[in-house]
Amino acid sequence: MTHDYFLNNFQNKKDKKTFNKRDQDLQNNKLKYKKPEDKYKLWLEKQFIIPLAREKNSTRNNIEKIIVDFYPQQQDLESLPPNSTLIEISFTLKKPYTSKDEGEFNVIDNKIFENPIVRDKFTGLPMVKPTTWKGHLRFAAERVECDKERKKIIIKRLFGSEPEEKENPLKGRLYFFPTFFNKEAEKEVITPLKRDTRTPARGPIPFEVMKPSKEGKFYLLYFPYPKGDNYQESQVDEDLEFLSKSLELMFYSYGFSAKKTSGFGVIERLKENNVDVYPSEKKDKFSNLYNNLENNSQE
Repeated sequence: MTHDYFLNNFQNKKDKKTFNKRDQDLQNNKLKYKKPEDKYKLWLEKQFIIPLAREKNSTRNNIEKIIVDFYPQQQDLESLPPNSTLIEISFTLKKPYTSKDEGEFNVIDNKIFENPIVRDKFTGLPMVKPTTWKGHLRFAAERVECDKERKKIIIKRLFGSEPEEKENPLKGRLYFFPTFFNKEAEKEVITPLKRDTRTPARGPIPFEVMKPSKEGKFYLLYFPYPKGDNYQESQVDEDLEFLSKSLELMFYSYGFSAKKTSGFGVIERLKENNVDVYPSEKKDKFSNLYNNLENNSQE
């Protein structure tokens, strides 16, 4: 997503003549005796890699303005069908958040990070992927106290069919967005213990975390379309009430982080002004996120 932003932004600034310069560069004396693949790499570096790197560096100072472009806004709902609902939550971590990037280490500003947190590839910002949000929220939804069969139906409406359901697959009504942390991750160290003796099983393992007190924004769009043959207007209220309970469990009990069995990924208690819902008349359905203090607390 952010990759597309920088690439499109870069391409829009470049004149079409830039792409016609390749043949000229390949005829340059500097490239005359190089292999064709080396010539192509040099051209690619000159025309794309270096300018994109400069574009990235120049925009990191204005990252908060750029991030807004990736989040839905209230005015975006004006073009959506009725009952579309946007939930925006500004949260503060109560416990650390971590995630496992694909690589064993990451290099940011000439510093090497082992077991790095997932980062956006272009900005280098620690982030929570949409798929991560979806997985943890579904985990919490499975634990909502509700009639078992009824819960199964609602979860399928919200999250869609399971991958193995090949016949008449259903697309879910929830649309997730990334969360970017505009603060740097920090190092943490754990020492795995043997279950029987509780002695170290191996040496300390360093990994990256977002420490408590770090802030982020969560966006979730409820879009009950296509309606399908079994659609009923009453499903909207049922979906949103179930969703609010699922969010409560995810944020306050189970967390949305790797190592959530250790309490990672839960947030501080929300206040009313931390939760925005559009249209505003739907906000009461999510009041449990900031009113139900007894259930929200996890001391």
